[in-house]
Amino acid sequence: MPSVEFQEANITITADEGQDLRKIALKNKVSVYGGLGKLFDCHGFGLCGSDRIKVDPKDCVTPMTWKEKLHLNEKSGIRLACQTKLCGDATVSIAPALAHGEELKEGLMVFAATLVFGGGTLFFIVFMLFELAGKPLF
Repeated sequence: MPSVEFQEANITITADEGQDLRKIALKNKVSVYGGLGKLFDCHGFGLCGSDRIKVDPKDCVTPMTWKEKLHLNEKSGIRLACQTKLCGDATVSIAPALAHGEELKEGLMVFAATLVFGGGTLFFIVFMLFELAGKPLF
C-alpha cells in the first residue's frame, strides 16, 4: 500500500492504490481547500478547481485529466486532488489551494466593491432622471 505525506498537516497516511487524493485527505481530516475554496466545493467532480495540490514525485499519480487541463496549466505541476489518483508513495502540498483561496477572497472583495459603487451610481442616475422629468422619487 502506498503512503501519502501531507506536508502542511504533518501527517503520513497509507492508502489504497487508485484512490483519489481528495478522498484520502478528507477521510483523514486533512483539508485540501484554502480559504473561500471550501464554498465552491463540487464534491469531487472536478468542476470547481479549488482543491489544488502539488504532488512530488509526479510519476506517483495518474496523468492529468481533461478537467484538470481546463482549470490548470499543465506545466505548473499543480493538480486537482479530486482528479489525482495515487499510484505510489507521494508527498502532497496544499499550498496551491491556500494561494487559490486568497485569490478568490481578493476577487470577491473587488466584486463587492463594484456592486456597491455600481449600485450607487445606478440609483443616482435613476434619481436624476425622475428629477428631470419633474416627478421626484422622494
